[in-house]
Amino acid sequence: MSPHRFVSLCESKTKQWGRINPRCCLARLPIELILAGRRQQDAGVNALRCRMCFTKGASTMNEIEKWKQEKHGFDVWPDVLKYAQDGTPMKSIPGPDLERMKWYGTFYRKRDGEGSYMLRIRIPGCELTSAQAREVAGISYEYGYGIIDVTTRSNFQVQGLQIAKVPKALERLSRVGLTTKQTGLDNIRNVNCHPLSGIDGRELIDTRDLCRRITDLFVDSREFSDLPRKFNISVNGHPFHGAHYWTQDISFLACRKKDDTVVFQILIGGNQGQRPHLGEHLPVVVEDNRVVDVTASLLRLFRTQGSREKRDQIRFRYLIERIGLDGVWDHLKKSLNFSLEHDETPPPPSAGHEDFMGWFKQKQEDLWALGVCIPVGRLSWSQVEGLAVIASRWGNGTLRTTHDQGIIIPNVPTRFKEEVSSDLAQYGLSSESDSITRNVVVCTGKQFCNLAVTETKGYALQLIERLKKRALVLHGIRIHLSGCLNACAQHHTADIGLKGVRVRRLLGAADGFDVFLGGAINRRVQLALPYKAGVDVDQLPHVIEEAVQEYYLQRKPGQTFSDYWRERLDGTTQAPTVLSGQANVLEQDYQMPVWICEKCEYRHLGEDPPVFCPSCSALRRHFARLEENTSSPIPSTKEGNQPGTSPLQQMQTPDGFQKAAQGSDIPEGRGLCVKIGGKEIALFRVEGKICAIDNLCPHEGGSLAEGEIRDKVVTCPLHHWTFNACTGCGIDPSDQKVDRYETQMRGEEVWIKGG
Repeated sequence: MSPHRFVSLCESKTKQWGRINPRCCLARLPIELILAGRRQQDAGVNALRCRMCFTKGASTMNEIEKWKQEKHGFDVWPDVLKYAQDGTPMKSIPGPDLERMKWYGTFYRKRDGEGSYMLRIRIPGCELTSAQAREVAGISYEYGYGIIDVTTRSNFQVQGLQIAKVPKALERLSRVGLTTKQTGLDNIRNVNCHPLSGIDGRELIDTRDLCRRITDLFVDSREFSDLPRKFNISVNGHPFHGAHYWTQDISFLACRKKDDTVVFQILIGGNQGQRPHLGEHLPVVVEDNRVVDVTASLLRLFRTQGSREKRDQIRFRYLIERIGLDGVWDHLKKSLNFSLEHDETPPPPSAGHEDFMGWFKQKQEDLWALGVCIPVGRLSWSQVEGLAVIASRWGNGTLRTTHDQGIIIPNVPTRFKEEVSSDLAQYGLSSESDSITRNVVVCTGKQFCNLAVTETKGYALQLIERLKKRALVLHGIRIHLSGCLNACAQHHTADIGLKGVRVRRLLGAADGFDVFLGGAINRRVQLALPYKAGVDVDQLPHVIEEAVQEYYLQRKPGQTFSDYWRERLDGTTQAPTVLSGQANVLEQDYQMPVWICEKCEYRHLGEDPPVFCPSCSALRRHFARLEENTSSPIPSTKEGNQPGTSPLQQMQTPDGFQKAAQGSDIPEGRGLCVKIGGKEIALFRVEGKICAIDNLCPHEGGSLAEGEIRDKVVTCPLHHWTFNACTGCGIDPSDQKVDRYETQMRGEEVWIKGG
C-alpha cells in the first residue's frame, strides 16, 4: 500500500478497516500510522485516533456529537453573518447552530424576552489592559444591557446583545486583542492563574505568560476544539494553592525543589457539577518550558480516548477512572519526546481562602495593588469604564480579574492610594466591603442562563441585606450560590454552598436551595456535605444564621467553620436534611413540614416528601409542601370545588379541557411552558400535532420545554435525559416517565385536558 495514501480508520458495519470517511479526523494521516492504532513518533507525526474509531459506533454517540460530526463549530461563522444581516429571530435559527455559536463565545439566552445573546470574553492569565476594559464597556453600553459579569473563571460576560450586533462586537474585541472564541460547550475554557501573579512577593514564578502560551495552543485549533466535553485548566505560581485548583481538569501548581529550582506539580481530573470530584495528584513534576507540551498531550489523550456517549459521564475524570493514573502516566511517556521526573510529594493546599479585597503590598518597590469588591460579580458599563480610567490614571493601565468575581487595580504608587479610593467611590465601588458582601459568590442564574433552575443574583442581593439586618458577621465564612447542579459558583468547595432547585408547593413549583456545609480548605481540600434540602428562599437567612451562630458558640479552639460542620454532620449522618438536637433552635422557630400528595391527599410529615406515596404510589414530584398558615391544600368547597380536585382540574370546562396557549406560540421543533393550576406543562408541535407533557424532568427539575427536540424526542437541558414528547415515556433512562395530557385545537387555541 502506498505510504502517500490517506484514509480514515473508521470501522464499518462489516468491520472492514481502512474505509474512507471524508469527515474523519484521521483522513489526513498516512495509512501506516493509522493501522498501528496508537500514537507513534515515526516521521515526527502523532497518529490521532478518530473519535468514531475504537468506540461502539456512531449510533451510540450523544446528540451533540452527532451534530458536531455534521458541521464543526468553527464552520457556523458564515451562518452567523447571515443571521446577523437578516436579523433572524432566535426561534428561527436551528438549535444546533445556536449551540455551535458557542465556539465563538456567543450564547443564546431564550429566557430573555424574545431572546438575546451573551458574549463570554477570554482573559488569559486574569489580566487585561485599560483599553480592553473600555472596549468591553463600550460594547455593553452600545449593544447590550450595560451589564458586565465577572465569572468564577475570571472571564467577562456581556449580556443583552441582539444577533445583528454580534459580528460587530466580536470585531471590536479582536481589534483590542480580546477574543470570545471557544469559551463554551466542548472547549477549553479560560486559562486562569493567581490574580496577583507577577506582583506578589510570595510567589515562586510569574504564570501570566504561561497562561497565554497554553491559550495559544488551542484557540483556533480544530483539533483541540473538538473535545468530548468542556475542559478547565488553571496555573498557580504560588507555593500554596486554593480549593478551586483541586476542581480543574488540569492544574499546574508551582513548587520549589531541594535544589531551589521551580517546577510544577500536576493535579488532573477534578470537577464541580453534578458529581463533584477533587483532582488526583499525578506523581510527576514538569519544568515551565514543558508545561504546554504536557498540556497538549493530556488534551490529545482526552480527545482520542474520552467517551462521547452519555454527556454526564464523559468529563476527563471518567477517562482517568477508566485507565487509571498509571494509564495517564503511560500515555505521557509514549507521547512526549522528553522524560518527566517522578515525584510522589503531593501539592500542599492553602491554610484557608484567600481574600483579594483591600490593599496589597507588591514586590515592586513603592507599588500597591487594590482589590475591589464587586457585589455578586456584576458591574455596570460605567463602572468598568471607571475602573479602566482609574487604572490608567493611577496605575500602569492594567486590571486583574479574580476567581471570586473581584477586580484588582495593580501598580499604584503609595502616594496615589487615597486618590484611587476616592475615585472608586465616584463609581459606587469600594475595597472596604462588609463581611457578608465580600464573602458571597454567585453564578449568572435563571435571569439569563438557559441551564439555571433558579434565579441567583437577585436572591443573593436580598440574602445579603437580610443577613446584614440580622447583624450577622461572616468571619471568613464563604457563601456560594449556584443556580443549578452545574456548580458554576463552585458551591461544593464553599463553607456554605447553595444549589438552586425547584421545589413543588401547593400553588405550584417554587425556587429553593439545597444547603451544603463544610466545603472549603484548611490544610486539606474537602467537598461540602448536604445539610438541608429544598429550603425556601425566604428561609435561607434563618438557616444560614443558625449554622453560623452554632459554629461561633460551639467551636473548638482553632477549628474552622467547615471543620466544625464536617465533624458535626459526620457525627449524625452523611447526608442529613435536618439536624436534631440543635440547642439554639427553639420549638416555635422550626416546625416539620407537611407534604400533601396531589393524587390522593395523603399527608407526610418530614423535611422532605417520601420517594413515593405509601397510599397511592405517586412519585415524589406529586407532593406539595403545605404552606405556612394553611390548614389544607384543597380549595374550599364554597367555591364549588370538591375535595380531592387537583390544581389542574380547578378551572376546567365541563368537558375537562382548559385553554393553554395560542397555537401560533408553539413553533415546530420548539417547546412552550405554560402553567395550569400551578403545574408546569410543556407543549410541543410535533409533525403538526400539539403534544403536552409535564415540563419538569423527574431527575432534577429541568425544564423540558427548554430542551432540544428532534424526531419526537425531547432532551432535558440539564442532564440530557430524553423523553418521547408525545407520550412522556422515558427513552434514556427508560424506567422514567412524565405525565402526558390530551390536547385539542379549537380554532387557533390549544386546549388541554387535565389528568
